[in-house]
Formats: sequence, structure tokens, C-alpha cells
Amino acid sequence: MKSIKNIAIIGGGPAASTLGILLQRSGCRVGMYFLPEKAPVVVGESLVPMIIPMLQDLGIEQDVAAYSILKPGACFTFDGEETFAFRFADNPANLPAYSYNVPRKAFNETLRNAARDAGVQLIEQPARLQRSGADSIALDAASLQAAGDCWQGAEPDLIVDAAGRARLLGQLLDIPVQKGRREDVALFAHVDRTELIDPGYVHTDRLEHGWSWRIPLPERVSLGFVVPADYAGNSDETPEQQYDRLLRQDRVVQKFAPDAQRLTPVQRFRNYQSQSTRWCGDNWVMLGDSGGFVDPVFSGGFVDPVFSSGMLIAMDSAYKLADTLARGKPLSSYETAIRRHLQA
Repeated sequence: MKSIKNIAIIGGGPAASTLGILLQRSGCRVGMYFLPEKAPVVVGESLVPMIIPMLQDLGIEQDVAAYSILKPGACFTFDGEETFAFRFADNPANLPAYSYNVPRKAFNETLRNAARDAGVQLIEQPARLQRSGADSIALDAASLQAAGDCWQGAEPDLIVDAAGRARLLGQLLDIPVQKGRREDVALFAHVDRTELIDPGYVHTDRLEHGWSWRIPLPERVSLGFVVPADYAGNSDETPEQQYDRLLRQDRVVQKFAPDAQRLTPVQRFRNYQSQSTRWCGDNWVMLGDSGGFVDPVFSGGFVDPVFSSGMLIAMDSAYKLADTLARGKPLSSYETAIRRHLQA
């Protein structure tokens, strides 16, 4: 594979920032196009012990710990009655015995600041892409100009789509996706309080229909519902109407959140499990959610807040891609590794 030193990353989330830091360490020149988060709340607030070594390697664990809630374990409750709890310290694997529940906007900002300090040029505007060949792409003139002297006015050697579910490259290149089979709805907001078995545990509760998560955060609790579409309510209702009805009427929710008051607008997600049929081309590659998202929170599973597979896969993908480039291996080897990870 030809030498790749000038790299454009599109996106400002954890995967993008992690990749930027790692590439700068290896001597690349990296420009990162991003826009600050507009959504009032962002999914992916509960980290797993597997991510702790990454935070330490990136030099940000102390910063993250300062505004987060220590997460020592997790618990499952069935029908509001039977609870099973475990602590990460009891895990026989050689992993940290803790993790964190993080306010996502602060977490994203911490990672972007670390990327800037590592030498990544942060470009606070969207990047516009265009085809430049049968399987290659380019930044338009305005996007190149916004990068200043990052690549001395030349096109980058590689463009990384880390913009998440927008699938910028997939849309531009008409790359099909393979979608999952479930059609659940996730409704997600922050509330002022709920009952908690442990102040740091992630709580996963089976409801009358579907399930919910409770993630303790500073001065609030992230409370989300994953339910069949017909149980969520009419499609013409607002997310707030659907969420508030579940909050007040679901029998199980009333047991653990009888007096909870919603603090934020509601985010509503339809099922978006997907995997791109291609992850890389002549001068482009997909990273994180832009290429594939199989997080069980949207596939009807009962495990997401415990295992946080979306965030783990995204950040781990950044490490895999950085290693692929550092070793001069073909991008196809990165794609193979990520597909294996997603399948697992």
C-alpha cells in the first residue's frame, strides 16, 4: 500500500478523536472536520472496563473521572422483582475492576481537546465530498481551503468517514447496507432521579413490553426505553408524548421511578442496525458507526448498557485502523478485522 501521511477525518466523536490522536503519534498530518453536538442528550454514556486501558493510553482517564460516575458493576431486574447484580471486580479476566458512566458531550469534548493537543487540526465545519474517480473521492475546494496549510493545499491521501449514522461515504458512493431484522423503538432522556440498587451500577430492567436502562450520571439519571413500535404509541405523536406516557403508565417503571421528572427533550431512534457491504476503497475508509452498528440497544437485546458494544467497537476500530496504516497493510485487512468483530 502506498504511503499515507495526510489524512482527513470527518466527524468529531470518540472514534474520530481517538484515531486522530493515534495517527498524529505515528507522524501523520491530520485534519478533523466536525460540528459540535446539537442533540440535548447523546447515547453511549456507559463505558465498559475494556475501554479503561484506552483512556489511559490516550492520557484522559483523570479528566474523564473528574466529571463522571464510577461504574463498579451492573444489575438486571426482571419484572420489577428479581434482581441479579455483579461487580466487575469479580471478573476473572485481567481487566480493570471499574469503568465510568459519562456525560457524552463532556466526554466527546475531552477527546477532541486531547486530539487538538496531540496536533490534530480541528476544523469546525462540515466537509463536503465529491467523487473523483470510479472508487475514489475528494474534498471540495471550500473544504480544502478550510484546512489551511494542514496538507499544504493538496488533497489528503486518505479520507476517513467517522460521521456516524449519516453514512456520508455510503450515500455518496451508493454502497448498500445490510440491515437487522428488528423494528424496536428507543426513547431516551434524562430524569432527575430514580431508585438505584447501587449509585454507580447500570440498571437494566425488563418491562411489561421491552426493557429499559438506567445510567446514573451526576445529578441525574439517563433513562431509556426500548419497546416494540406499537407499544411506544402512535407514529404521529412526539417523542416526549410517547416517553412521558411510558414513564407514568408502565407498571415496572412506576416501581423504580414513581416520582421521576424528565429534565431534557427526548431522543427517539428507530432500529438502525446495519453493516455496510463495503468499508474501504482507493482513498477512503469507514470508521465506527458509519460502517456498521450492531449495538443490542437497538436490536432488542438486553445487554447494551452493560456491554456498551457500540462505543467499544467504535474506539477499538480506531486502534485497528491506526495499526493498519502504521504497518502499511492494505485497508482490506482492517475491513476483515472489523467485520469479524461485528459478527462476534
